[in-house]
Amino acid sequence: MKIRSCLGTMIFVFVLFAAFGLSSYFWFSFFVRGKSVETPNLVGRSLPAARGIASDRGLILVVDNANDRNSDRVPPASVVWQNRAAGALVKRGTRLFVGQSLGPLVLSVPDLTGQSPRTALLRFSQRNLKLGNLAYFDHPTTAGIVSEDPPRGTVVSGQTPISLLVGFLRPGPTYVMPDLIDRPLIEVRPTLEIRNLTISNVKFERYPGITDGIIIRQYPIPGYPISSRDPITVVVSKQDALAEEPPDGAEEGAAETTATAAPADAPADQPPPATTTTQAPQ
Repeated sequence: MKIRSCLGTMIFVFVLFAAFGLSSYFWFSFFVRGKSVETPNLVGRSLPAARGIASDRGLILVVDNANDRNSDRVPPASVVWQNRAAGALVKRGTRLFVGQSLGPLVLSVPDLTGQSPRTALLRFSQRNLKLGNLAYFDHPTTAGIVSEDPPRGTVVSGQTPISLLVGFLRPGPTYVMPDLIDRPLIEVRPTLEIRNLTISNVKFERYPGITDGIIIRQYPIPGYPISSRDPITVVVSKQDALAEEPPDGAEEGAAETTATAAPADAPADQPPPATTTTQAPQ
């Protein structure tokens, strides 16, 4: 009897919980899901049509221009993006954000005149283009891209290969670096400039026994091959290049030297000797 009583109690409890679960599911579907609607698929529809569909389902359509994007499949001014997936359950009155199509992406060949092929490759990657063939030729004055195929400004599709014609400066003649030591800078500079060789850096240094303006060191060294692209550095003698500074504790009048006053036994009516002033070198 006790076993039958326990079994009956268990069956009663099981039936009670099952009835409670079914009742909860029913009322949940009636009050919650009964007021929800499915999100429509608005992609590809015009904005007026999308607003009408959303309004029929009790949804509020909001155009989000921050999510406008280019598309080859969706016509311009039509819905190309929506923030909720089609078929998702939402309550009435929910805002549905959409983005418009800007149409196909218009790609044009950029102007790369004077740029390097490396810069062109970077520009192509930014515009969904790719580098085609490269052709080089000697150019007397210009280094960089001279021409493009297709020409600059041409409207092309994505991943179109762009071929480039690149010019590079023709290397000038090579000379043997002459010996400039003990020669005046004022005479050496014009001689080098006639051959397009430039003294780019001139340093001055005090060198006892040599007059100002004489080259005492040079780089490149004599006999070294040199062209118009190589800079030339020379060190020129100058006597006041390393003027010594006055010692510490020197009085303010150290820059000027004044002659001594007249002797005490000089006649009273004789004017004092003139004052001689020597200006310190700058």
